[in-house]
Amino acid sequence: MRTNDVIVIGGGLAGLTAAITAAGRGKSVRLMTSGTGALAIGGGAIDILGYQEDGTLVKNARTGLSSLSPEHPYSKAGSQAIEEAVAFFLTLCQEEGFSYTGSLDQIQWLPTALGTLKPSCLVPESMDITPVKQADHVIVVGFTRLKDYFPELIIKGLSRIPGYQKDYEQVTVDPGFTGGRDVTTVDIARWLDTLQGQQACREQLQHHIKPGSAVIIPPVLGSRPSYAVRDTLEKILRCKFVETTVMPTAVVGLRLRAMLLARAKKLGVTIMEQAHVTRVVKDGNSVTSVVTSNIDRERAYQTKSVILATGGFYGGGIVADINSVNEAILNLPVAAPADREDWGTLKLFSGSAQPFAKIGVAVDSSLRPVNAQGQVLLENVYIAGRNLAGYDYCLEKSGNGVALVTGYKAGLSC
Repeated sequence: MRTNDVIVIGGGLAGLTAAITAAGRGKSVRLMTSGTGALAIGGGAIDILGYQEDGTLVKNARTGLSSLSPEHPYSKAGSQAIEEAVAFFLTLCQEEGFSYTGSLDQIQWLPTALGTLKPSCLVPESMDITPVKQADHVIVVGFTRLKDYFPELIIKGLSRIPGYQKDYEQVTVDPGFTGGRDVTTVDIARWLDTLQGQQACREQLQHHIKPGSAVIIPPVLGSRPSYAVRDTLEKILRCKFVETTVMPTAVVGLRLRAMLLARAKKLGVTIMEQAHVTRVVKDGNSVTSVVTSNIDRERAYQTKSVILATGGFYGGGIVADINSVNEAILNLPVAAPADREDWGTLKLFSGSAQPFAKIGVAVDSSLRPVNAQGQVLLENVYIAGRNLAGYDYCLEKSGNGVALVTGYKAGLSC
């Protein structure tokens, strides 16, 4: 049986980043995933750090990172890994033709479907709000039957923000879809992948756009990790498009996942989809093989190292029952308040960290799991992403950032 250098369990941003990093170092990598992970339905931006634990907005990610607790995943990974991971990601995106913009030194404000601005760090070029800030005339585009997207709400919200009092105009584009179900951003993105869709969209917009206009649009400018649709429309209409964030499913996450999968395959990563990992085989304090269970039989895959990126509570990587909380595959200990009443604060949206959100696996500086005394439990296992203890990604706006940094760190550590 062939032995893999690394088996990565989990196909979200953390798992894909870990697999790409390890494979880029010449390791033979096998990626096992039972689904697409939250990456495929997310907004696609890399939020490094937007808020401190007390809910205070950070000046920029770099400043905020310096004041985190020692138990935060960023502190465990270290400042060098954070810097390298950001540079690694930006370079990868550029090489794959789906460039991102941003840095640790500047907050990127993303327009949302609610007419608010969301802090982020590394964002697709098509979500850079600079054209809106610079334009006098701003068109906000909606689409017939598109669910949960209201241009009038965007206009109302942005008009209240200093610096965004513009000449707004609302335009509705009709893709001509038939049938009874709601239209999604994925439907429209696939429509705009076609020459017929692009032509129909141009014809409906061209009478409203002035040269130099900015056009706010949902994330629909093509389903592939490319700016070809945006570039074509901008050249003909002589305007600048800015995509907003929306509720899941967001096309930008699909684009990012497709790009990362393509890069992983170029590097020779073996990708096993619908691989249901049930257990591992150990020799002392090391894992020697990973076992999957399917409808026909179990299969064991030998490995020198394992990277666990199974998504925490939301991805099924951490499970809770009446008496305990545990990691689902290796049965690693997970520290949590004994009284379930202490898992949350009285006010869910209080602007402070929630204890339940910080539940996860404790690790050392190499991201290996440790016990309460700090002793390494498994020498060749590395934890990445939402399985990690010590941070509230929702409050901090740090979810994809932690996934990127710890996935990168794990890919180096193994």
